[in-house]
Amino acid sequence: MKRFIIAITLFIITVSCCIAENIWLDNTVKYFASDIDSIVSEVNGDNADKAKNLATDIVNRWQEQQIFLSTFINHDHLEEITQTMISMRTNLSQGQVEDFFVDSEVSKSQLEHLRDNDLPSIQNIL
Repeated sequence: MKRFIIAITLFIITVSCCIAENIWLDNTVKYFASDIDSIVSEVNGDNADKAKNLATDIVNRWQEQQIFLSTFINHDHLEEITQTMISMRTNLSQGQVEDFFVDSEVSKSQLEHLRDNDLPSIQNIL
């Protein structure tokens, strides 16, 4: 009976952690998508310097979050998002606004894909 109670307790803890991770992932994706939208609005408002600073900030914050996210999610998807965000920043720095807009939409699409399709998996946890 004691083993059964321990097994049920561990199961509840595991399910709770998975639910918490999904909620955290959803909030993280919304947060970064809104940050990308704010960079786009700064670019549209001809405020390139502020947009460059925001782009640098978002890349740095994403790289910090990626360390935790890679524990639960396929690393390849996270690396693709990182590459696209870095490309956004580079395009802004080089004044390639049209390419920036493309990369910003790709980044948001990749983030949405991450939220919709990547659930925690046993292979990432183990």
